[in-house]
Amino acid sequence: MSKASQIIVLCEDRAHEVFVKRFLKRWGVKSRSIRVTPYPNGKGSGKKHVEDNISPEAKALRRRHASTILLVVQDADELTVDRTRSSLDAKILPPRRDDEPIAFIIPKWHIQTWIAYLDGENIDEGDKEAYERRYRVISESKEAHSLIDKLAYNCRGNRELESPPDSLVAACEEFERIRNAL
Repeated sequence: MSKASQIIVLCEDRAHEVFVKRFLKRWGVKSRSIRVTPYPNGKGSGKKHVEDNISPEAKALRRRHASTILLVVQDADELTVDRTRSSLDAKILPPRRDDEPIAFIIPKWHIQTWIAYLDGENIDEGDKEAYERRYRVISESKEAHSLIDKLAYNCRGNRELESPPDSLVAACEEFERIRNAL
């Protein structure tokens, strides 16, 4: 059972939505507590959608009396994860506090890279296209559930992952920001 009454997910696309919702469900969050803001779904830039909506969503979160979490999912693409995090932080005024329930989940190029890693592949986060093509359909469907379940299980139990991609390590650190609210 989630202590947070609502978790708002601001993401770029269906693959992000599938990943985050499954992960949260495995952490015991009820489906009705998760609200995914509508994303462009092929009719515009998912990255721009996240950048345009992060400030209003953070402001709304700060006004709520109920315990709410904001999960922001955006691919770093050509930037580093740290640079993307800084860019997202800069869009929130005042800046997010360490104890604030706002977490940034930032895969390097695509969340498909994480799915490939969870599927046992030895991955290169610098490769822009290899995993996106191979894991696109899987990442947007229930086929990814068993892989995401494995990650959620390990993260929930604070089990160390074997040679994880740097962006996934950073995401796990961000989840720690909100662990107590879940």
